[in-house]
Amino acid sequence: MSKEMVEIEKAIPQSSLRDLYYILFRHKRKIIVFFLAVMIVTAVGIVLTTEAYLSEAKLLVRLGRENVTLDPTAATGTIAPIRPSYESVINTELDILRSQEIAEMAVDAIGPEVLFNKEHPVNSITGKTIAKIKRPAYILAKRLRKLLRPPSDAGTSGSSSKRDRAVWMIMDNFQIQTQKFSSTISLAYKSQNPKLAQEVLAKLIDSYLEKHITVHQTPGSHQFFIQQTEYLRGRLTQLEDELRNMRNETGISLLDEQHRLTLGNISTLEKNLDATEIALAASTATVEALHKTLAEIPDTVVATITEGLPNVAADGMRQRLYDLQLQEQDLLSKYEPESRHVQDIHRQIVAAQALLSQEKSERTQLTKGLNTTYVDLQSSLLSEQASMSSLQAQVEVIKTKLASARGEVSTRNDVEVKVKALTREIEVQQANYRKYSENLEQARIDDALESGKISNIGILQAATLPVRPISSRKMLTLFLGLVLGMLGGIGLAFFCEYTDHSIRTPEQAEEKLGLSTLTCIPISRKARIKKYNEAFDVLREQFLSGFQGSKKLRVFAITSSRRHEGVSTVAANLALSLAWLGQGDVLLIDANLGHPMVHKMFKTKLSPGLAETLANGGGNGNVISHSRVHGPHVLSAGVAKRSFSVILDSSEFRKLLNAMKKAYRFIVLDLPAVNEASWTIRLARLCDGVCLVVEAERSRWEVVDRTKEQLLRSNANVLGVILNKRKLHIPEWLYRTL
Repeated sequence: MSKEMVEIEKAIPQSSLRDLYYILFRHKRKIIVFFLAVMIVTAVGIVLTTEAYLSEAKLLVRLGRENVTLDPTAATGTIAPIRPSYESVINTELDILRSQEIAEMAVDAIGPEVLFNKEHPVNSITGKTIAKIKRPAYILAKRLRKLLRPPSDAGTSGSSSKRDRAVWMIMDNFQIQTQKFSSTISLAYKSQNPKLAQEVLAKLIDSYLEKHITVHQTPGSHQFFIQQTEYLRGRLTQLEDELRNMRNETGISLLDEQHRLTLGNISTLEKNLDATEIALAASTATVEALHKTLAEIPDTVVATITEGLPNVAADGMRQRLYDLQLQEQDLLSKYEPESRHVQDIHRQIVAAQALLSQEKSERTQLTKGLNTTYVDLQSSLLSEQASMSSLQAQVEVIKTKLASARGEVSTRNDVEVKVKALTREIEVQQANYRKYSENLEQARIDDALESGKISNIGILQAATLPVRPISSRKMLTLFLGLVLGMLGGIGLAFFCEYTDHSIRTPEQAEEKLGLSTLTCIPISRKARIKKYNEAFDVLREQFLSGFQGSKKLRVFAITSSRRHEGVSTVAANLALSLAWLGQGDVLLIDANLGHPMVHKMFKTKLSPGLAETLANGGGNGNVISHSRVHGPHVLSAGVAKRSFSVILDSSEFRKLLNAMKKAYRFIVLDLPAVNEASWTIRLARLCDGVCLVVEAERSRWEVVDRTKEQLLRSNANVLGVILNKRKLHIPEWLYRTL
C-alpha cells in the first residue's frame, strides 16, 4: 500500500467500539436519570391502576325479517330483490351499538348516581389508599373538563353534567368486537365493580334490542297501507265502470271481431275499386283512340267523277280581262301612261292575267256520299262513352263506401285506444291493489312482531358476572417501561452527543481546528495525579525535542478563547515542569492583569510586578521572585494604575522580553483570553510560539477556530492545542480491554 493511501486512511475518521462506550459512559447520568424517570412513571402508573372486571356477552345476527324491511316510501315502485351481505348487516348493527343513544338509554335505565357510587369501591384498605392517591387526579380531570366544556353547556345543571359524564364513561368502557367470516358480535363492559359491569352490559343489550327493532321499523306503515288499499279498491271499481259504459255507448262488444270484418270489407272494396279503375282507364283510352281515328277519317267520300266540262269561271275572267284592256286603251288615248287612272287599270289587268293563268280551260266534276267506316266508328264511340260513364259512376260509389268503411275503422280505432288505455290502467291498478294488499298483510305481521319484540338478533351469551379481575399486564407494562427507559436513555445520549459541538478528544481538535494536539491534561484528582504530571511531562518533552538547539523558540504564550479554560494552571505547571528539568532558569510572567492567578498558585506577592515594571520602563528587576528550589521565577501581574492597553504597550513589552531572554532559558506567558482582552493578540505576536488551551467538553470548536484565525491573521505562531480537563469516562480496565 502506498504512503499516500496510508495517509488518506489515517485522515478518515474511524469509528470503533470505544466510541460507542465513550458516548454511553459520558452521558451515563442522563441515561440513568431518564431510565429512573421512566421506571418511576411506570411504577406509579402500575400502582394507580386498579383492578377491573370484564363482563362479556355474544349476539347472533341472522339475515331475517329486518333485512328486507317494508318501506312505504318505496312500495309503489319496483323493488329489486337484493339480498344484503353479512358484512353490511354486521356493520349496520355495529353502528347502532356504537351510537351514543344506546349509552344514554342505559344511563337513564340505571341512573348516573348508581353508576358513580358503584364505580369506585373503597371497602378495602387498598381501595381506600388508591382512592386517596387518585383523588387529586380526578379533581384535576374534573377541572379540565369544566374548562374544556363548550359554551353551550355552561348553563346546564349538575345532574345533566353527571349524566353526560356517565354516558362518556359507558362509551369508553364498552367494547365491541367482531370476527371475520362470522355472524356473531362480542360485547364486553369493563368496570371496577363486577355486578355493575354485568348490569350495565345487560342494560346496553336491552337498549340495543329495543333500538334495533325501532330502527328497522317504519312508523305508521300499517295505517298507510290500509289507506292505500282502500283508495286503490275504489279507483279500480271506477275504472271498470268507465270501461263498461264506453262499450255500451259505442255498441262495441266484440271489438276485435268487428274490426276484422270491417278490414275485410275495406279490402274487398279496394280490390273492386282497383278493377273498376282499371276498366275505366281502358274505356277512357278506347274513347280517346276513337276520337283520334274519327278526326283522321272524313265523314264523306267521292261517289262519281265527270271530266271535260267547260270552266265557266275562267271564261268569265277572260272576258273581264278583255274589258279591262279596252278601258286601258281608251284611257291611254286620253291620259299619259304615268297617270293614276292608267296605272290602276294596268294593275287590274296584271292581276286578272295572273288569276287566269292559274285556271284551266277544262274542269272535272266530282259527286260525294256518306263514309260507312266513319259511321261505324261513330257508333262504337257512342257505345264506349256510355260504358265509361257507367264505370265512373261505379268508381264514385266504391270510393264513397270505402271512405265510409275507413271512417268506421278510424272511429273504432279511437274507441279501441280508449278501451286499451282503460284496460292498462285497470291492470296497473289491479297489480298495485294486489301488491298493497300483500304489503298490508306484511305490515300487519310487522306490527305483531314489533309488539312481541321479535327480531333477527339472538343472544348467544347473556352478560356474565365476572369472578376474577382481568389481567392488568403489570409485568408487561413494567417490561415495556424497562425497555423504553433503556432505549430512550441511549437515544437521548446519542442525541446529546450529536448536538454537542464541544471539543472532546484530540482527534476532534485536529479534525475541526487543523492543529496538532500538544497534550491532553486530565482533571486533577488524587487518583489521576500521576497521569496529570505525565501530561505536562509530555508537553515539556515536545517543547524540548521539537525546539532543542533553537534560540528563537524560547518564549511561549499560553492563552485560550475565553476565560476559565485553565490557562493560568497550565502555564504554571508548564513552567514548573521546565524548571525541574534543570537545563536553565525559567520565567513565568503573569500577563493577565485583569484576573491574575499565578501569585496565588506560587504564594508570591501580587505587587510589585509586571504592571510596575512596565510603568518604570522595564528596569526594575527586584519584582521577580523565586517560588522554591528547582522552581520557576515568577513575575506577578502587579497592580495596574493605568489602562491595561497603555501599560502593555508593544514596544515596552518587547524591550522587557529581550532583556529577560538574556537571563532565562525559557519564558512562559500567562495571557488572558483572546475574546476578553484586546492586547492578547499583540503580546502573542511578540512570542516565539502560542499554545491554545481548550477545556474538553466545554469549548465549542467554532469559537476556538475563530480564535485561531485571529491569531494567524496577526502573524502569531500557533504551535497547537492543549486539551485541558479531559474526562476519561470509560474505566481504565475496560478501556484497556477494548
